Amino acid sequence: MAERTPLYSALLREAEKKNLRMHMPGHKGKRPGYFAAADLFALDMTELEATGNLYQGLSPISDAERRMAEAAGAPQCFFLPGGSTQGIMAAMAAVCPPGSRVIVDRGCHLSVFFAMAHLDLRPVYLYRRHLEPWGITGPVTSDLVEKLLSKTPDASAVILTSPTYYGVISDLSSVAAATAKRRVPLIVDEAHGAHLPFLNGYRSAVGHGAALSVASAHKTLPALTAGALLYADASFDPRDLRRWTAMFGTSSPSYPVMASIDLARAYLMEEGKAQYERVREAVAALRREINVRGRFRAAEDGNGLSLDPTRLTVSTAAGGISGYGASKLLEERYSIICELADAQNIVCILTCADSEADIDRLGAAILALEDSSATGLPSQKSAVPPRPVPRLSPREAIFAPRFRLPLRRAAGKVAAEPLCPYPPGIPVVAAGEEIRPAHINYLKRCHFDLDQEIMVTEQGCVSRSQENTGGPKDHLSARDGRP
Repeated sequence: MAERTPLYSALLREAEKKNLRMHMPGHKGKRPGYFAAADLFALDMTELEATGNLYQGLSPISDAERRMAEAAGAPQCFFLPGGSTQGIMAAMAAVCPPGSRVIVDRGCHLSVFFAMAHLDLRPVYLYRRHLEPWGITGPVTSDLVEKLLSKTPDASAVILTSPTYYGVISDLSSVAAATAKRRVPLIVDEAHGAHLPFLNGYRSAVGHGAALSVASAHKTLPALTAGALLYADASFDPRDLRRWTAMFGTSSPSYPVMASIDLARAYLMEEGKAQYERVREAVAALRREINVRGRFRAAEDGNGLSLDPTRLTVSTAAGGISGYGASKLLEERYSIICELADAQNIVCILTCADSEADIDRLGAAILALEDSSATGLPSQKSAVPPRPVPRLSPREAIFAPRFRLPLRRAAGKVAAEPLCPYPPGIPVVAAGEEIRPAHINYLKRCHFDLDQEIMVTEQGCVSRSQENTGGPKDHLSARDGRP
């Protein structure tokens, strides 16, 4: 059977293992009790009078979207069977005229960079401060946004991520107030925060004043992979937003995926909400236990840091073992699969699908790993990826004449594609940026194969006399010509 169906057979083998899934999708391979055990093939339909049409806004899909909007505290919601990438593309197209400048959180997902190439947008990057001992970026502040807006009066939008992959939440209300003052729309990638509106004390980003936000239902809700949500404030004509989502999505949307979003919302408005609150409390207790022991270091609220209460980010490097090493040991010794590992940390996604026994198993494994790790080692300052220098716009670089060469030989070249560890899907070097030796060393630390061939442009590099100029100001194209 495996020879005839390699992918299907691989999935079956993986599903039969007794692994504890601390990764997406949020259903963790389980089905909440009241979900109908229907055959997905029976539910896989097309646009009929009874099933509606996603891009025409017809019932019953529009009814399900309205209920999700109400649950999230947003005026409008649109289902995205093409994942958050579809929503990011649509949101940016809705407010960013081609060729315009945009203020972009440099920690944004790959999809934002691809959208800039599609729309020929010129980024002005927002850089966050790094937090030790995790080496993760902190929240976006309204002061930083206001400073960039004053320097970029023609910005068509501000685009940021909250929560981040590591669970860091920004004060969206204050950021939205800063953008509203300048009448610049705020787009929030809240792909990892679809569950937050279902926790006490939280709202969607649009509920905090963002113009548009995008959430991945499949990441933290019990929904099927590729199910996502676009939220919008009341100023948008829904027909316009449906047009944009249609432009970047399939014309044959998956009804099982959309139905799973509808079911997840219903579940979380009933018994699922209480289960998510139990997980929230269990994660808080596990964070405290890790930090009281003092060997590893779990990220938790405090000192201006606000975190997704169900995301577990642990610096194992603080206890003498890299995140990569800890993740490998958790899998080999305890059959626990983390969502993400880097040089410093492991990241676990916990959702309403995780039972008390699941969380106890995770906690026991982390504490056992502490006991077997090296002790007495000085805490190492994390490596921070160096800021790249832009030489071409994203669109210029992706569509420029290009060629391939091994990454180890790419220093001084301009990337024609993002160089991007995945997860978390944040480019270390984006298309149009110069690759420097420090980037290659950082990517090596991220377990990149330096012999892997990458695409670079045939244009855009600078002479050595220009090395220290910092590149085009405001991160414009090298050919733009403006100061």
